[in-house]
Amino acid sequence: MKIRDAYSSYLLVAGFTLLVLGVGNWVAGAMEISKYQGLMRKTAPTGLEESYRSFQELDQQKNEEVLRRITEDRERYNAAKVKIDFYYVVLSGGRLFFLFGALLTFFALIRLIRQDSLIKIKRLGARPTY
Repeated sequence: MKIRDAYSSYLLVAGFTLLVLGVGNWVAGAMEISKYQGLMRKTAPTGLEESYRSFQELDQQKNEEVLRRITEDRERYNAAKVKIDFYYVVLSGGRLFFLFGALLTFFALIRLIRQDSLIKIKRLGARPTY
């Protein structure tokens, strides 16, 4: 089998491309998920949101000032949660691409080896014997 046979096989090229894309998505998804999980741990709801809302002696402006940091943390938490959901899709897609790429590459290699073997067998059978 020659190198030219390998890179001229569309199945092998497609399989290798899916392998590379799958690994890239898998790694990117895993890294971003860990990043946003750390952010979620830092901004997790503490339960203080409801207790501050019940202060009767604070007016609306002071109440908003007290709750601003808690509200910002809640918004960051919700944004991180949405991003984690997105990167789980990226991670799953990467795993799926990797699996299909591995299968396609495997079957393409088997096909190339089989074709090469058949060509060599035909050549051996066509040689005149002395």
